[in-house]
Amino acid sequence: MGFNSLVRGSRSGLFARRLLDGHGEENSKRVGTTMQRRFTRRRTLIVAAVTVALSIGIVFASVPYLPHPPPPHGTLKLPVTRTVGGGNRTHPGYFALLLPGVYNNQTFQLAVNVAGGGADFCVLQPPLFDSWVASYSTTSNPGSTFPSSICIPQELMGIVQTVISFQPPTSGSYDVAVLNPNPQSVTVVFSPSI
Repeated sequence: MGFNSLVRGSRSGLFARRLLDGHGEENSKRVGTTMQRRFTRRRTLIVAAVTVALSIGIVFASVPYLPHPPPPHGTLKLPVTRTVGGGNRTHPGYFALLLPGVYNNQTFQLAVNVAGGGADFCVLQPPLFDSWVASYSTTSNPGSTFPSSICIPQELMGIVQTVISFQPPTSGSYDVAVLNPNPQSVTVVFSPSI
């Protein structure tokens, strides 16, 4: 029994024969190349996965720093309730809700509800309203001297419930003036408009 018969009879003999035939070197190169390709492919996948994960993390981490769009319109933060004394058309009861910091590039809206009768509303700048109030007691008919032609957008008369919407020509403070031509007091609720 020779060496060839021992080699032919076992699996390890097959490997030994390939080594002796001179093909073993090629096979080991092939195995090494295959392993190297697998390692390179695996490393590429790991690097790609880490890159994607880091990119997603950076995007989520930067979201709070992005500029937020301005709200669709300005409005009150909280409801405000006021009672406006009674009067008549010549000497109306009056009140003004001051709105500080209104921007000219943004529409401002507020809801109003009047209980006890209808009231007239006008949005104007505080100096104009203050001037009218200062002359109220010295004028025989202050109702007719109210600067209604300056109201933004116009004077709203006999209102019980509505949403007042305006875009001022300049930034600054504005008054929402309420005139009560009714003999009895009215309660006005100014509330945020959504």
